[in-house]
Amino acid sequence: MLSRGIGGGVKSISAPIARSNFIAFDIETTGISSFVDSVVDIGAVRFRPCSSEFDTFEQLVDPEREIPQAVTDIHGITNSDVIGQPTVEKVLPAFDKFIGATDNVLVAHNAAFDCSFLAAAYMASIRQPPPNRIICSLKLFRLAYPHFANYKLENIGKELGLIKREAHRGLADSLLLMRCLRLALARLPQFEFVDDLIAASTQYCFTDFFSVDVTLPSEFDELKRAIDEEQTLELYYGKLALPRLVTPKQVFRQHNTYYLQAHCHKAGFDKTFRLDRITRYTVIRRR
Repeated sequence: MLSRGIGGGVKSISAPIARSNFIAFDIETTGISSFVDSVVDIGAVRFRPCSSEFDTFEQLVDPEREIPQAVTDIHGITNSDVIGQPTVEKVLPAFDKFIGATDNVLVAHNAAFDCSFLAAAYMASIRQPPPNRIICSLKLFRLAYPHFANYKLENIGKELGLIKREAHRGLADSLLLMRCLRLALARLPQFEFVDDLIAASTQYCFTDFFSVDVTLPSEFDELKRAIDEEQTLELYYGKLALPRLVTPKQVFRQHNTYYLQAHCHKAGFDKTFRLDRITRYTVIRRR
């Protein structure tokens, strides 16, 4: 799980970047929704930008649910791969230990995705997450490489000549992110101190993504009743607003956005829907 190289503590969050510890991390999952899907792989790299040395963390995770074939086609992790692997609540203590000091800076690419899944795991495990600040690397790459066509990690790695194809695995993508960051920071001399870097980035804490039950305003009385009475709805969602049959279960707020968790009849499993993207709904079947 833990591969030891050479690392070290950092005394202050406002220390020079060159002497500060960063932890690039990445996860793979069973799907795209942290409400209904689960983590299957966690990878992380602890490094200093001006050093070639680093420590690594890697662990497959039993998601306690099936991994859809369409998702396996992306990251290559099969249901047989996770048989006998620890569940996420057993992995989190080791991950926390790897993160280490609270002034170590965590970094992920499109960090909201990774943070939302890990926040859900901490909540389900009734475990307090590390308070470390987390930065999303997206803005930094846009600053360092304004000419790139897009800023997917795979494209950044290709543009920099580091990869031909993204692995879509936790540790491999964390290593790629570290290598890309080292090159990007070398092009951004204006960021001498960690606080400057954080101020120029989108930053999060894991607790930003803790989901909480909410009291719905009066205009959602019919939706609340549908949840309470397990009614079936015809739901119109998104730009195309195509109808779908769902059984609503609960409404959550996560990072200032409201979501409906509902069982999608066509898909056969639970999905999440942003409340502000639901154009209308109708009760078609009562229990």
